[in-house]
Amino acid sequence: MLFSRSIFSLSAMTCVVLSVVNAAPIQSNSVNLPDAGFVLTESLSEYYENIVDQVMLDVSETVLSFIPQSISHGDIEVRQLAQKSLNRNLNFMRASLLASVNPLVSTDIPQIAGLTTIQNEANLIKLTALETEHDQQMETLLFDSIMTLNKKISHQLGLIVNAEQSSSILIRQATTQRITQKQENPTIITVEWKLRQPFQFNLIREQVESVNTDLIVQSEWLLEQLSLVEQSLFNEFNDRTEEAVQLVLESLALDI
Repeated sequence: MLFSRSIFSLSAMTCVVLSVVNAAPIQSNSVNLPDAGFVLTESLSEYYENIVDQVMLDVSETVLSFIPQSISHGDIEVRQLAQKSLNRNLNFMRASLLASVNPLVSTDIPQIAGLTTIQNEANLIKLTALETEHDQQMETLLFDSIMTLNKKISHQLGLIVNAEQSSSILIRQATTQRITQKQENPTIITVEWKLRQPFQFNLIREQVESVNTDLIVQSEWLLEQLSLVEQSLFNEFNDRTEEAVQLVLESLALDI
């Protein structure tokens, strides 16, 4: 009787062990995978951020290389201070644009029907374990949808750059050193920025002064440079749309 109980106990233990072993693969397959919407947002954000970074670096290089002579009037120290000021503010602007990309992409994606369709299909594939390859029709839909998103993102980033006001602000800051040499209580300007809002500035102290012709010309010069940012971004986004398509497809394939 005791022997029978031992056999029964061993059999029960064996069943338990086998059950655990057999259950292991099921548990490993139930790992939570990233939502397709998250993958889509992160992939496109990476695509846009890389382009924004390069475009703004190019803009900064152009601006710093061709600062108008009228800013320094031959004074090397003043010119260097102007370059330092412009470089600091342009770097700040670049960082601001980069920080805005992901929030803008996540907000814009639901507004584009094609991207919503692709997102839903990717989630369906994940849930039903169907084939992960997109056919030509879905790839074309993705391409067209990203082209639409390119226009939205470039325009939104252009609004954040706020070229007309920013050019005036940055030039006034860059010329502060020369102006303060002639004023007892000079204008003090600070630049501030808030996520997804236009470049802004505060005047701590404003003085009524005669119109400075040089300042107007310099501001117009910088305005021309900053006004090109939106179009440059739009062109670069469009030129590299195929790259974005492949990035999204690869990301979805890896994460589904």
